[in-house]
Amino acid sequence: MDEYRALLRSLRVAAGCSLGGLAARVYCSKAKLGHVETGERPPTLDLIVAIDEALGTTPLLTLLLEIDGEDNNMRRRALMKSATAAVAVGGIAGAQALADVVRHGLLDAADANEDWDAAVDLYSRRLVTDPSIEYGHSLQAQMLIARHRIIEHGRTPDLLRAVAHLGQLYGLYIGNRGDVATARNWYRTSIELSDRSKDTATRVYTRGRAASRGIYEGTTVRETVDSVEEALSLSKSATVGALEAYSALVHVHGLTGNLRDGRTALDGMRRVVDQLPDAETRKPAGPVERTVSFRNYLECRIGGRQDADRAHEEAQTILRPLPVWLADARIYYVRALVTSGDIADGVEYGLAAVKALPSDVRVVSLGVSDLISAVPAGYTSDDLDELRTYAAEGLGPWEMLA
Repeated sequence: MDEYRALLRSLRVAAGCSLGGLAARVYCSKAKLGHVETGERPPTLDLIVAIDEALGTTPLLTLLLEIDGEDNNMRRRALMKSATAAVAVGGIAGAQALADVVRHGLLDAADANEDWDAAVDLYSRRLVTDPSIEYGHSLQAQMLIARHRIIEHGRTPDLLRAVAHLGQLYGLYIGNRGDVATARNWYRTSIELSDRSKDTATRVYTRGRAASRGIYEGTTVRETVDSVEEALSLSKSATVGALEAYSALVHVHGLTGNLRDGRTALDGMRRVVDQLPDAETRKPAGPVERTVSFRNYLECRIGGRQDADRAHEEAQTILRPLPVWLADARIYYVRALVTSGDIADGVEYGLAAVKALPSDVRVVSLGVSDLISAVPAGYTSDDLDELRTYAAEGLGPWEMLA
């Protein structure tokens, strides 16, 4: 119960709530609540349910109270210590994610196994549908769960493969929050974890995906091409990692204005898709959608207007369920509109696209910067001024190619 009281106090403090303030919100005397926190009286379920609701932590505290005192108390105390530590890092916003730590404890007690492939698929999809702060906390919790599994059951190849993917996703997420240095550290960690898993497809993927994002996070053209070659040298098989490696080349050629080689790289993505199993290509936010997104990027950035129109028509349909990729596609289509002279309508469309995003996403902000760089000098409008507020700060990758 000591760990439980520590967590209760940590959550209250993280919420910026005084003892008296919380007592008033849960219709309890300050003295009574203070006695619960100090251990002078045990908490009741009704009180904890009310505190969960007041702090916005439902169902974390309730779940922990219900399992406290059950068999295997050492494991439950460890879970509560982990939860308390995570609150110190993530604050109150991570409470729902912390409930996942408890959920893991319940699964483990019932000898139920986490479906790690399903977890990776879920977080991959959420990255392009809802990359919010809550997503980041939830992903951190999932990695904490994986860490518990490794400590308790050892380093299995399946678990190492999963944590490599989850670490990669966290790097992509944190990069989109603007912390590029930390993101690159996570990419390196995920590559190392994939090597330890000895799973070739995962080794290819972590390298290919890091290369695809890296050129938008400070990686040079030469470094990107070297990473692609390394990834593709690991296996001749068609894998999602190979698709990501080709996508990195599409990025390179799109930025350097090489349409012919960009289309060749895009054909490489299509060949991979054609050879992948149906179970892979049918995934939401999977290889098909990824290829459509990169076709839109390439044709809209450096292709002709008709090719851009066709690519964007496809993207509008295929990417509709994926807000982040859809916004990115629309921003680059606006760039095509602007370069072909349709500036006013293009800027209006671009502003609507970026305002529709539920969360700030750095790669989309970079796209806005890229779009604005194509607007002719001297053009002014209220929409353009507002669009500038969504642009990323600093130089874009097209301005510092090496």
